[in-house]
Amino acid sequence: MQVWCASPADVAAPEAAARARALLTDAELERVGRFHFARDRELGLATRALARRVLSRYDAVPPAAWRFVANAHGRPEIASPPSSLRFNLSNTAGLVVCAVARGDDVGVDVEDVGRAAPLEVAERFFAPFEVAALNRLPPERRPLRFFEYWTLKESYIKARGLGLALPLERFWFHLDGEPAPRLTVDPSLGDDSGAWRFTQLRPTARHLVALCARRHDGLDAAPVVRWDALA
Repeated sequence: MQVWCASPADVAAPEAAARARALLTDAELERVGRFHFARDRELGLATRALARRVLSRYDAVPPAAWRFVANAHGRPEIASPPSSLRFNLSNTAGLVVCAVARGDDVGVDVEDVGRAAPLEVAERFFAPFEVAALNRLPPERRPLRFFEYWTLKESYIKARGLGLALPLERFWFHLDGEPAPRLTVDPSLGDDSGAWRFTQLRPTARHLVALCARRHDGLDAAPVVRWDALA
């Protein structure tokens, strides 16, 4: 299990942007071009270029040769060439993240914790256990805890490949007094909470990453974090 990070600023210069664009399909370039703001186009370009470069570090496939398909809930997966690699992507202002594993489902989410936390979202979408735990904290600690919950929940629904088809209030995380985030799943979701392991990472002082991956033999091996300069 490895997590690769990159800065969207790496594709801001014309030469770097041209190299990144050369890796993408016409359809991907068209989607990137739909963004109105330059910062969003850079973010989309960096995200797609990072995915291709990361996958090619593990399989002998040129970065431009990968083809992808979205599942019914929008999760990108490898369409060709055949590969046992599984990956997941996330981005936010200032950071792009790609998690990759061999043969295992994986989900990743990143948030810029320097922005204002939309705490009202918790009341609407979090599980009652999480809302209560959040409200017990001093006000100054609530924004970071909100992002911890949010990234963990996003990483789980992305790992399962179901997106928001999984009701966010029917699973919750235990963070206080735990050596690592621990998941509880409502029986109606038909999942074994012990089948997953979760890790939270701080690749920069500004960014929080949550990683969800299949557990093997009860072991929680720490993921390796690497950086790609997109050069």
